[in-house]
Formats: sequence, structure tokens, C-alpha cells
Amino acid sequence: MAISIHRLTLPPTMASSGPPPELLKSITRYILGAYDLGICGDLLLQGALFAQFAHFASLYHRDIVSIRAFVWSLMVLTTFKTVQCLVLMWNQNVKHFADVMTAGNMFKTDWYLEFNIGFSGLLSIYVQAFFVQRLWVLSKNLYLTGGILTVFVLALIAALIAAGFTLQLNDNKRSEWTSAYLGITVAGDLLLTGSTVFYLLRHSKEVLPETAGMLKAILRLTLQSAAPAAICALINLIVNQILGASGDGLNGMTSVAIICSVILPKLYAVSAMWTLNSRKAIRLARSNGHTTSSNEARTAIGFSGGRRGTHNVELGNMNVNVNMSGTRTVPIQVRTQVQTVQHSDVESDVYTPKAGADDFSEHAVGRGKDID
Repeated sequence: MAISIHRLTLPPTMASSGPPPELLKSITRYILGAYDLGICGDLLLQGALFAQFAHFASLYHRDIVSIRAFVWSLMVLTTFKTVQCLVLMWNQNVKHFADVMTAGNMFKTDWYLEFNIGFSGLLSIYVQAFFVQRLWVLSKNLYLTGGILTVFVLALIAALIAAGFTLQLNDNKRSEWTSAYLGITVAGDLLLTGSTVFYLLRHSKEVLPETAGMLKAILRLTLQSAAPAAICALINLIVNQILGASGDGLNGMTSVAIICSVILPKLYAVSAMWTLNSRKAIRLARSNGHTTSSNEARTAIGFSGGRRGTHNVELGNMNVNVNMSGTRTVPIQVRTQVQTVQHSDVESDVYTPKAGADDFSEHAVGRGKDID
């Protein structure tokens, strides 16, 4: 029976004569080496996530319960994923160090890897649901958000079916459903990102100029945070299709597919935490242009001229002086206070966490709900 990884087919362990040395080298280079690189990437991203979780705990510990529950649940899920990677690295490089074929076939024999694609699908949809909720806050379009969420649910179903065929050792069906999962995921990501960008651009034309600047900052954040995961998923899809068409699995394309599969769930998690932890910076950038300013000036005006303005004026010591022309002047100290009223718009709070039924009549910008 042949064992496959994605589109790759490996022969079973050859107990009698042993596998050819070239095959062992290819498996070590393109499969085991790719897993090692992918796991290193996973550890790097998990370190960044731990820093993001600590940042959230420091600045947003007063956030609403639903957002805090989302973040801490995400921390548990990503940590569990990293533990899975560490177990894989240990078994691959220690337990099966002298048995390359067994190490190369672990994804079909070890329980923690057999359901790997299903767990990746669960972690991905967990983050994608968060961004769908953000889109709902922005658009209030039930059909759009419901349709995109349905796409992600279909992707999860495809991932679970692929995991089921992995357990049944049905390589062809598993490869087909893996490709379906990746294709649906990429389509959903493009729909979600494109819709979010559309509504941000639309609202930026309907609000005050200062709020439009805030929405443009959120737009840049949306593109920057969504790009890594979307690109990774797209590369994974393309590479899997190339491997399926060529039939040659032991090459650099195999390594790219494995690395992308390992790090993709963490890229989704980084995207969510990046978005959540950027809220304070965006608000501060907006408030910098709306602070109350004061200007104090000393002027000399004559008694015969001048017009009483509407600013607050405080007189200093009225020492009367007479200049050479005989004109009497009085030094007056004028303090002018200019107050700017800050306007808040509903759309400016699109990335502020709200309890589900909130109609945004009151929002956290300037209120300090989740900022100390």
C-alpha cells in the first residue's frame, strides 16, 4: 500500500533489501527537512504571538469579555499547535532518527498528525470568524457576511473530510479534499479582504476628514495583516496543484507545500492579534490631531483702536507709556484659547470590540473602555 503526503506517494518500508539511498536522501531533504523548517517557522511565529498576548494583557485587560475569551482561547489553540510541532520534531529527529522511511510516513501512522489538516482547519476558521464579525460591524450586510462565513464553514468541512480519508488511508480522496480545502480557503480570504476594503473605502468618503484618516489607517492595517496568510494559502494551493499535475512529489515544491501547511494557521492567528493590538495606536494617531491647544501672545494695542473679540482676554499690568509721538499705549497680555471639538463617527469604531447587540450609539473611541 502506498503512503502519500498531500500529492506525494511514498513506498512502504522495505524490510528486506531496504530502500534505495537516493530515495532516503530525497525524503530527508524534501520531507523531513521541510518539516524541520516549518516547525522553526511555527516556533518563531508562536514567540511573536506570545509577545502579542502579553501586549494585549497589558493594554487591553479591561476589554469586553467576548474579546478576552477569544484572545485567551486563541492562545490555548496556538500553544497546542506548537506542542504538536515539538512532538513531531522529537519523534522525527530522535525517536525515528535511524529510520527515515518510518519518519517520512509518520503523518499516516501517528495519531497527532493524522488529524493535522482538520486541526489546522479548526484554527483557521476560528480566526476567520473573528474577521467576519469585524466585517459585519462595518457593513451590517447579513447576506454578505453570512455568505462568507458559509464559505469558511465549507472549507472546514473539506478539511475534516480530508482528515477522515487520512485515517482511512485513502490517498487519492484525501488529496482531492485537501486541494478543495485550500481552494475554498483562498476564495473566502479574497472575499473577506475585498469586502472589508470596499466598505472601508466607502465609509471613508462619507465621514469627517479626521475620521476618514482613521479609516484609511484601518484599511492599511487590513491589507497588511491579511496579506501574509492569504499569500501563504495561495502558494500552498498552487504548489499542490503543480504537484498533482506533475506526479513527481520529491522536489522543492513538496518542501514549499509542507512549510506553508505548517505555518498557515499561525499566520491567521498573528493577523488577528495584529489587528486587535493596533487599536490603541490608531486611536492615539487620530487624537493627536484633535487636542486642545492654547496660544499665549503679548501684544501692544492702542486705546483708540482694536476690536473686542470673542476669545478670552486677560489684562496684565496696565502700565501706561507715552512714546515720542505723544501717543499713549498700554501693554496688554492676551491669552487666546482655541478649543477644538472632537467628532466621533459610528464608522470610526469598526475595530472596537462591541457586545453583539450594540448599535454603536456609544463607542469606545475617547471613552477608554478597553484602554487604561
